[in-house]
Amino acid sequence: MPVWLRKTLVVLITVFTLGTVSPPPHLLADSDKSTSTESAENYIETKNITSPQIEKDPEPDFHTMPWKEIAATYEDTEDLQDAFVTYTVIQATEQTRQKFGERIESKRGEEFRSVILPKIEETITYLSSELDEEIMRNLMISDRPTKGKGEKIFHIKNASTGLDIFRLHVRRENPPGKGHWFSFHYHDARDHFASHHELGSIYWDRNTPPNWMS
Repeated sequence: MPVWLRKTLVVLITVFTLGTVSPPPHLLADSDKSTSTESAENYIETKNITSPQIEKDPEPDFHTMPWKEIAATYEDTEDLQDAFVTYTVIQATEQTRQKFGERIESKRGEEFRSVILPKIEETITYLSSELDEEIMRNLMISDRPTKGKGEKIFHIKNASTGLDIFRLHVRRENPPGKGHWFSFHYHDARDHFASHHELGSIYWDRNTPPNWMS
C-alpha cells in the first residue's frame, strides 16, 4: 500500500471515531517502517555525499625523479623491474635527444626511436631480469652525455659500490665508400666491458655529421 494512502487512512479513522478507535496495527507498523526506511535512505544518501574521497598516492614522475626514489614506491619485484625498464627507456630517449643536438635530432631522431630504442628496451628488460632486487633498487643512471665525438650516452652503475654495470654508447663510423653511420652498442660488466654488443646503426649522410650536442 502506498505510504500516502496509509497515512490518509490513519487520519480518517482517528477523525471519524473521535479517537475512540485505534487504526489497525499494520497501518501504523507499515507507516513506521516506511518512515524508518525513508530516514535510512536519506542517511545513506547524505553519507555518500559528505564522505571524504580516499586520495591515492601520486604516480612517480619518471622524467624528473631519481631512480632510487621511484624504486622505493614499488614493493613487488616484477613491478619494480617493469618500472626500471620504463625509467631507462625514458632516459635513453631524452639523453639521446640531448646528445644528438638539434641538427642530428631533426634528421635522425625519429629513426633512432623506431629502430634502436626497441632494442635498448629489450636489452634492459633482459639485464634487469638478471639483477638482484636489492641491486636494482640501488642503481643510478648518469645524466651527462659526452659532447664532440665522444661515445657515451649514459652509464648505469650500482650506487652502493660506485661501479658501472652497463654502458650505452654510440660510435661514429665511416666505412670506405659507404658514408657516415651512427653505431649504437652497449658494454656489459659481465665480460668486463670488453665486447661491443651491437644494437644497430643509423645512416647519416655522405657528408661528415656535426659534433654531438651541437
